[in-house]
Amino acid sequence: MKIGLILECDRGGTDHKVYEYVAKNICPDVEFFVEPSGSNKPTMIDNCGKVAKILLESLKCDIVLIIWDLMPTWGGEVCRKKDKDQILINLVSQHVATDKVKLICIEPELESWIIADGNALTSYKAQLSHPHKVEKFKPKVLSENDNSSKTIVSKYLGRRYNDVTEALKIVQHIDDFSKLGKKHASFGRFHDFVKIFYPDK
Repeated sequence: MKIGLILECDRGGTDHKVYEYVAKNICPDVEFFVEPSGSNKPTMIDNCGKVAKILLESLKCDIVLIIWDLMPTWGGEVCRKKDKDQILINLVSQHVATDKVKLICIEPELESWIIADGNALTSYKAQLSHPHKVEKFKPKVLSENDNSSKTIVSKYLGRRYNDVTEALKIVQHIDDFSKLGKKHASFGRFHDFVKIFYPDK
């Protein structure tokens, strides 16, 4: 089984490192091809059709997952439907078989599902603060229009959070992605789409 991931980041960026790690954790025997398609949502939407075509036709992926954050808007409005419609238009323009593409909008952004797991942030901060004890992070689930998740992480860490260097390190402290998927709906969709191809784990 081969799964392609199209993400709104540069190669080696936050989404690339995090979603590749999570996908391989959920399905260690599935082959993943990760294609970061630009540093922001508009660039990813503009590139997704040609990238999906390469993944499906040249790399022979069985399915492609397009993953993007609802926030930030990058100058546009907060609208999952508009994002999806624009992505589908681009896919069709490149003659991509849309039945082999799944769209997953993370609401409102990647850090929102990270903070839905209190143990991960607590363990990460405890590692940094050792041997001093830290206050346990209380998990939070934000509304789809609330883009304060990075600020929440920074406040808990007591300094500015750097997603490029720290997001994956925090995610590596999550011990149950299935449980997290039940807490955070849009992350749950990502988890379940990947899990379909590895149901016994």
